[in-house]
Amino acid sequence: MSTPRIEHIAVNIAAVVNAITTENDFNQDLVAVRPKRIDFSDVPPKNGKVLIAQVDQTPPADQAIQTQEYVQEFLCAAIVKDSDAAETSIDTRLNQVAADIEKKLKEDRTRGGYALNTVMAGSTKFSDGEAFTGVAVLVRVHYRTDWADPYAAG
Repeated sequence: MSTPRIEHIAVNIAAVVNAITTENDFNQDLVAVRPKRIDFSDVPPKNGKVLIAQVDQTPPADQAIQTQEYVQEFLCAAIVKDSDAAETSIDTRLNQVAADIEKKLKEDRTRGGYALNTVMAGSTKFSDGEAFTGVAVLVRVHYRTDWADPYAAG
């Protein structure tokens, strides 16, 4: 069975997040999770987990002949939980997590050769009380397929 180009990109983003470790000179170890449910109910909140979610996909205004282009947004929602004994502020931790994700994703803007470009689109804190707290990093990936075949390069 063939794999669509967008799926290759999603797998690349998860692999990149999994490479964010203290052993690789980052501030923490992160683990990517691609949820099986849209409401994330299959992912227990745990410090260091990063939910990789595909969100909006839009075609750019200009298209090359015989190709189909898209800008796919990915939300990298990192769960960041500190104990009451933490010595650094939660904002410091959120900034470090967002910066680590951004730095690692910028190492290859082509997402393993499947994309034209990757653009960081900012981050935002989130909290739903006790369970899910953290920072969400928005990533926009511009990619192209053959006009008639979303599995093939365009």
